[in-house]
Amino acid sequence: MSRTTEEAPKSTRLSSTLRRRELVEHATRILNEQGLEALHVTALAQRAGVSRPLVYRVFPTREDLFKAVLEDFVRDMMERFQRGLVKVLPGTVATLTRAFIDASFDTIQAKGAASWSMLDPRSVSPDLARISSELLATELEPWLDKLATHLGVPKRRAQNQLTIIVAAGRAAVSGWLDGSCTREEAAFDATQAIAGLMTAFTGAEVPAGAPRSKRRPPESHYRRARTPRA
Repeated sequence: MSRTTEEAPKSTRLSSTLRRRELVEHATRILNEQGLEALHVTALAQRAGVSRPLVYRVFPTREDLFKAVLEDFVRDMMERFQRGLVKVLPGTVATLTRAFIDASFDTIQAKGAASWSMLDPRSVSPDLARISSELLATELEPWLDKLATHLGVPKRRAQNQLTIIVAAGRAAVSGWLDGSCTREEAAFDATQAIAGLMTAFTGAEVPAGAPRSKRRPPESHYRRARTPRA
């Protein structure tokens, strides 16, 4: 019997964990090569050489796939950061910041810049922006608590300051991605910007009427940056 020219793709039998990882890797490649609009179930099934129903079993919706790609990027970045911390502990604000910047850059080089760009909610559709915002907020939550303690400010103010710090870091990374500066120059700029903001925030005057418990701790409190824990 002759084989038809439109047979369903055959897939190697993998565990659910390995299959999910494989699909995320293919999805990341599509994202980097063709952009977000090209990332859909049919394209992923064709790239991975599997059936559409199989992709739907792993990722019931496009939002599930989008979230999985971002989670994979963030997880890789945080693992690299944790390994980098070992080399700089106990560290200063500048050395801890540089460890995080280097981890971000290494992850971008390993997985491409598309996922990094999508962590900025402004770069995606409203529906996907919600997922991006929620994931970023979850990853930053441990830093938010420590930042509030470190700066001696209410958590709501620390949230605003953390947003400013993240924006400064993203601006420096963008310079590397668009080719206007080298990786080393961008890393230096990002480290200087973030460390400078941290120093500025610790030296800022407390608004009039702030409760005494919220006032800035003694200067000795800031001589050594506290170690963030994921």
